[in-house]
Amino acid sequence: MTSLTREIIDLDQPDTWPSDLLSVLTAHHGTLRSHEVGPLSNRFDAALYSVVEALQPYSVVGWHCTRLADHEVEDIKANGMTLLDIDLVSRRIGAAVRAGLLSSDHGDRLARTNQAAERYRAGMLWFCFFRPAIAGEGGIGDLLRFWGGEAVYNSHDRDPEMGPIIAAIGKPAIVEAEIPIAWCGGNRGLRLAMNIGQRFVVAQGTPSRNSSHAEDNIKQHLPGEFIRQVHVHPSPEFVRLAGCADWYRPL
Repeated sequence: MTSLTREIIDLDQPDTWPSDLLSVLTAHHGTLRSHEVGPLSNRFDAALYSVVEALQPYSVVGWHCTRLADHEVEDIKANGMTLLDIDLVSRRIGAAVRAGLLSSDHGDRLARTNQAAERYRAGMLWFCFFRPAIAGEGGIGDLLRFWGGEAVYNSHDRDPEMGPIIAAIGKPAIVEAEIPIAWCGGNRGLRLAMNIGQRFVVAQGTPSRNSSHAEDNIKQHLPGEFIRQVHVHPSPEFVRLAGCADWYRPL
């Protein structure tokens, strides 16, 4: 297996990409371009998997929008981030109860009713690979307003009793991390390979009708050494990343 170099690929700066990656993209330029202008080449899948292979040693910067209590910020900085599952939700709730941020009764309600075991949530940790502000208030607002993560607050944020309680825990936060492409999506970064192929073709002068804003999940623990920073509201960098200064509902 290819070892990770921790070298970061800046998605917005194709002219800075590693020479070995650029060689592969150049060799398959016409085939990758067919995805943007059609008709799709019958060699597209092979070209895409060549890009996947070239990306295996590299990482990208990702951002995870959430709401964190002080002890959770420190834990992420020291120990990294854990995949979503029922045990993680239970541990977070238990720690919040012990810290006096939740009553036992309210903690039990959150533990009984949540979406942590759902197919498209369990065992995953999601990141966007673009400045979160691009998603706007409608895309990230609730992630930052309600504690517990989407799998928890989705079942409680509109409840007249529980909504205000989970909105009062912690502070809005954006975790900035280095994400190994090889860990992405359970398919070694296929989604990012498509995005990078698109960005390369666009940089060569071909317009694209497709969004260039990629996101994906990883399915393994992200160690603390991969955490660059946890930006907490109202720090200037948090405000810049979230783009929340003029939101309809201020944080």
